[in-house]
Amino acid sequence: MTWRALTGGILLAASFLAVEAQAVPFEEQSGGTQAAYTAVAVVANIVPGVSTLYAPRCLLGYVFCKVLFAAVSLVAATEQLAVSGGADQTQTRAILHHGFAGDWVLTGAHVAGDRTPEPWPDVPAAEAGSGWQPPPL
Repeated sequence: MTWRALTGGILLAASFLAVEAQAVPFEEQSGGTQAAYTAVAVVANIVPGVSTLYAPRCLLGYVFCKVLFAAVSLVAATEQLAVSGGADQTQTRAILHHGFAGDWVLTGAHVAGDRTPEPWPDVPAAEAGSGWQPPPL
């Protein structure tokens, strides 16, 4: 059996499992079904292209995608910190949060459709009075 056939078989099994996932939450499914979803999640974490079924932003495998997002945010935060001279710590924290927060791996619950993976989560809203505020009119 080739790797291509094995991957195709796992994707086919996942597509059949996805139909049932809408009726029963992941935690209430049988152990075998949870194991099947987890096996598909392991494949989606590593194999390029498979992760796009669950996280459309990640083409090269979910874990590689998340590491790449984190590395880019680290470079951007370092550049922003250097350009601002360290004066804008809030922006630097927001850039780092954008890359390092969120789900680092897909789980069976993601594959089952109970949770939505967030490789590139939104930055939380700034507190009132922090950061730059526009002048009153």
